[in-house]
Amino acid sequence: MKKRDLAVVLAILVASSMLLGFPASTDAGNGMFKRASAGDGKRRIAAIDPSNVRIGGVARTRARVEGSLGGLTRNLQRNLPIFQKEEVSTGSNARAVLRFTDGSVLTIGAEAEVVLDEFVYSNTGGVITLLKGALRFTSGKLGRPGLLIKMPYATIGIRGTDFWAGELKGGNGVLLLHGEVDVYNEAGKVTLRQQYEGTLVAAADEAPAEPSIWEDGQQTKVLAGVAVANGPLCAMLQKVAKDMFPFCT
Repeated sequence: MKKRDLAVVLAILVASSMLLGFPASTDAGNGMFKRASAGDGKRRIAAIDPSNVRIGGVARTRARVEGSLGGLTRNLQRNLPIFQKEEVSTGSNARAVLRFTDGSVLTIGAEAEVVLDEFVYSNTGGVITLLKGALRFTSGKLGRPGLLIKMPYATIGIRGTDFWAGELKGGNGVLLLHGEVDVYNEAGKVTLRQQYEGTLVAAADEAPAEPSIWEDGQQTKVLAGVAVANGPLCAMLQKVAKDMFPFCT
């Protein structure tokens, strides 16, 4: 069997459990939710409002990951849906891998807060806000033109791409892994075009620093903060055709 044919077969096998495994209805998985007791100090979602716009699902989690929507909070676990305007927060040493309906993947690091403000179904546009911590975004095969990643000190405008963004040296850093991104605020704008090229934004009223290739040690450090250990299936898929499986990061 040719290498490419094997990759297709493996993709079909994994689809049911990782790619297409998100619940078909927006209230799927509600049996896992419950109202907290008086001593818990936090409410749990008892039922998801069917009017909420589902934009994808949870592919993987590690440690504590929670989603908040409409003043209610739930534990996020694999195969549960995610919704527009939902805020995802992670605890110490936690990770969350979210897969959107267009195939793009968002990996959230530990002690982070991310708001899924808007995700347009036509495969263009949308807004994701990184309030705290770090993330890695990998667009699907069709790219995600027009999507904005907002941070406290800057905004990232992406094209079909793979990049890291997060807190760094008291400011906001962006590291390009593939593709091209614009990083800007009211003080200025830079464009990252080369692999491992990055920039630092020290404050909201300071322009992003001129792009430069980050040293190997700095690359390794920031990417480790959003890395999720692959299981044996992901390891096998990546050996066959790494670019076909963005959820294996």
